[in-house]
Amino acid sequence: MANLKKLIHGQDVRFDTHQAGDAQPTNWRNVHLEKVLHEGGKIRFPLVGDFQPSWSSRVNDVQYERVKREVARELGKNPVLVQALAETVVNILNRFSSGTATIENAQEAAKKIAEYFGLDENFERTVEDFMGERLQEFISYHRDPDGIFLEEIRFTPKRVEIRKSRRKYRPYIDGRRR
Repeated sequence: MANLKKLIHGQDVRFDTHQAGDAQPTNWRNVHLEKVLHEGGKIRFPLVGDFQPSWSSRVNDVQYERVKREVARELGKNPVLVQALAETVVNILNRFSSGTATIENAQEAAKKIAEYFGLDENFERTVEDFMGERLQEFISYHRDPDGIFLEEIRFTPKRVEIRKSRRKYRPYIDGRRR
């Protein structure tokens, strides 16, 4: 993240969920990119979810728009910085989610950042590529055509494996198995 310090002159950049020391499991869906302005105030750019950018009472609309323009300008002239931001977003999602963030979460975060700072679809593809490299394994279960057993599909960065699960499919009705 050291490369991101150059993102905005005179401001600090960090990712946060505002849960430090609350002894609760991390709510990683609250993670946001946060700009701390040296003249005072903070601007938050959420990465996932339906949250909108927000800022502290010491920041006004003009400062918010100025920060967005500065970031867009810096990213527009420095592809290395765009690459560093993409990799950082993936690392942050993985760190705060304890590795449970999916490629869809990364796509959502990339799309939001691209919208905030006027980046094109190449940024989204770069984030997807980094996320694809970080995914360890994803397993999904599906009923077989007879509806008795589950099919297990395992995805890893190097292969996709389909096999019949040992578990029998028993749907729940009113909280009880049939």
